[in-house]
This record gives sequence, C-alpha cells and structure tokens, in this order.
Amino acid sequence: MTDIRPMAERDRGAVVALADRLTTGVAQWRSPDLVLCAVRSWVAADVDGMRDGKDRMMVFVAAVGDQVVGFVAVAEDEHWTGERDAYIGELVVHPGSERRGIATQLVRTAEHWAATRGLRRIRLSTGAANTPALRVYDALGYQREDITLSRSIAAAADPIRPDDAAD
Repeated sequence: MTDIRPMAERDRGAVVALADRLTTGVAQWRSPDLVLCAVRSWVAADVDGMRDGKDRMMVFVAAVGDQVVGFVAVAEDEHWTGERDAYIGELVVHPGSERRGIATQLVRTAEHWAATRGLRRIRLSTGAANTPALRVYDALGYQREDITLSRSIAAAADPIRPDDAAD
C-alpha cells in the first residue's frame, strides 16, 4: 500500500536521490551534465523550501513502508497573466514503482493542496519527449497551454543582414 504524506526531514536523502529521474524527456541537444546539475538544484531547493516556514510550497512523498518511491513538489506561483496558480515543479516516481498509479496519487494530492489554498488552476511543465509523463497528464485532463520551441543557431542557413530586415 502506498502512503502519500508531506515530506519529513528523514525523507530528504531519498527525495534528493530521485532527482536524476527528472532528466527523462529532456531534448537530446541539451548538455547532460548541465541538465543533471539543474534538476539536482531544483530538488534541493524544494526540500530546502519546506524548511523556510513560509507555507507557499509543499513536497509530498509516496512511501511504501519506509521506502520513498516518489514525490511531487507544488507551490503557489504567478502565471504571466498575473493570475495566482499552483505549479507542480517536480514529479518523480522511482523506476521500479511506475505504472502503479503513484504519479496519479501524487498529482491529485498536489491538486488538493492547491484547492485548499483557494487556487483555481494548476500548471506544470515536462519535456516534449517525456511520453510516459505526457500520457499521465493527458489521462488526468491536463491541457497543453504553452509550448517552448528551440532551434540550433548553427542550423540557420541564411543569416539576415540589417539591409534585409525590412522584408
């Protein structure tokens, strides 16, 4: 049986150890070392944010017995429109515990936390190639809102010269 509960100090190491799973679905052209450094810093900030006492974010863990098998970090956030939303910063399930409904339980817990705070929407981001996560979010009724596009500058065939900018 999976227990979903607020992260405790004793869970810190297990939560941080799961950070590397957040590299799934990141674009192949991104530096693996930089991606790993970034995801580890996000998770460290999450667990440190639990200590600040400001109550604007929460980390929930999924545990089976004494083993942490997943976590979700959710916070109050301002959308670029100025609306207050909840934002799921990280959602991770241990690879040996996937496809057991743990991600769904964690997301629903984050949604409940947001609802109790009077927030009306919850947002999240994931890698475009993270198809397992996208399937979960689609099944839970999440809709695509913003899309980030990128392109290699080296791939630009014809650079625009200032004289051509008027075209």
